[in-house]
Amino acid sequence: MSSLGIAHLTAALAGLALGGIIVFAHKGTPTHRVIGSGYVLAILVVNVTGLCLYRLTGRFGPFHALALLSLATIARGFLAAVQRRDRWLHTHYYCMAWSYVGLLAAACAESVVRVPALAASISSPSRAIGMGIAIAGLFTLLGALVLPRAQARSFNSRA
Repeated sequence: MSSLGIAHLTAALAGLALGGIIVFAHKGTPTHRVIGSGYVLAILVVNVTGLCLYRLTGRFGPFHALALLSLATIARGFLAAVQRRDRWLHTHYYCMAWSYVGLLAAACAESVVRVPALAASISSPSRAIGMGIAIAGLFTLLGALVLPRAQARSFNSRA
C-alpha cells in the first residue's frame, strides 16, 4: 500500500470513529463542534486522497464522482453550520448525516474488495465497480428510511 493509500485509510478510519461518536453525542455542544471539525477534516482528506487513487481502473471513475459528491455534501453541511442562515440546522444535519452514510457505504464496499473471502467473488474491476455501486444503492435506501426518523428524534430531543 502506498503512502497515499495509508493516508486515505487512516483518514477513513478516523472519520468512521469521529462520525460514530457524533451520531450518539449530544448536539450543539463545544465537544460536538470539536469532534465535528475533526470529522470534516478526516472526510476532506479521505476525498482528496481518493481523487488521487486510480489503481482500480487507471482513470476517473464512479468512485471519484462519489468523492466529488461527498466533498460537496460535507462543504454544504459545514457552511450551513458556520453561516447559520434560514433552516441551517436542517441543512447541516441532512448533509452531515448523508456524509456519514456515504462513508459507511464506502467502508463496506472497500471491505468487500479487501477481505479475501469476499474478494474471491470479484474477478474484475468492472465487477468491483458494480458491487460498489450496489452497496451504495443499498445504503442510500437504508439512509432514506432511517435518517428522517433519526432527524425527527434529534430535533424533538432539543426542544
